Amino acid sequence: MKTVTKNTIKKYSFIVSMMIYPAILFFIFYVGVNVNSVLLAFQKVDIAGRISFNGLNNFKNFFSLLIAGDNLVSASIFRSLSMFAINLVICMPLYIIFSFYLYKKFIFYKIFRMIIMIPAIVSTFIICLLFKKFVDLALPQLMAQLGISDNFPKLLSDQRYTFQTTLFYMIWVSFSTSLLVYPNAMNAIGVQIIESAEIDGVNIFQELWHIVLPLIYPTISTFLITGVAAIFIQQGPLMAFYMYNAPPETYNFSYYMLVEVMTNTSSNYLKFPLLAAMGVIITLISAPVTYIVKFILDKNDPTV
Repeated sequence: MKTVTKNTIKKYSFIVSMMIYPAILFFIFYVGVNVNSVLLAFQKVDIAGRISFNGLNNFKNFFSLLIAGDNLVSASIFRSLSMFAINLVICMPLYIIFSFYLYKKFIFYKIFRMIIMIPAIVSTFIICLLFKKFVDLALPQLMAQLGISDNFPKLLSDQRYTFQTTLFYMIWVSFSTSLLVYPNAMNAIGVQIIESAEIDGVNIFQELWHIVLPLIYPTISTFLITGVAAIFIQQGPLMAFYMYNAPPETYNFSYYMLVEVMTNTSSNYLKFPLLAAMGVIITLISAPVTYIVKFILDKNDPTV
């Protein structure tokens, strides 16, 4: 029989002591909070703060809002889906193309890398502040000085352009993250593979499509899976630009939920069960979709 030494006891005691605190936080702030949210989805709260069982009425109310269509809930969900679709169809190909441009070290690649990497170097708060001051103050004055327009709109204040402007900012900032990950994945490709392909006469487009993309497929699939999982929790720069006062035209689902919870008025407190039901339904939709996407991507992995 193996004898437990004093050093072994000390070793495992240290490990347990280091794990207790994060484990307690996990059970309180993750397990406890999520269990409470699920329970709250089946309850209702009156003005006096009394909680009672409400059955499936909160879920019915949520679907009624969706069916109604012309409201902030359905509009915010639509914008979240739109943001993901734009990221998938437009942004991801651009990320890969620019990453390939940097990977091949084409002309002026250092200048482009510096411009795109600025958001990753400078504080996010400072970048948001500079961008806001530029589009709302400096840009209209610049347009007036150039004689292009004396009434150029303030893009983050004019409700006609707020969503497009915040979307542009989010795309620009996300470039820096992508241009850290994708070029590193490309640099991991063996030099002998590229040299062999060049000897065989492949052009630059064939190299990208037939060699680079299949070999960085795990990185691409990771971005796709995390993107699907984050459709309804991706808030963008709305908090940095507007705090809790963003124009309704910019709301996505994550920001809508945040504003409804954090603006602690008595009427919003009464909405908590409905908001909990929304979170449960969105989770029941997004979780299976994420696993399905992961299964499909893993099954079609050309590197396996």
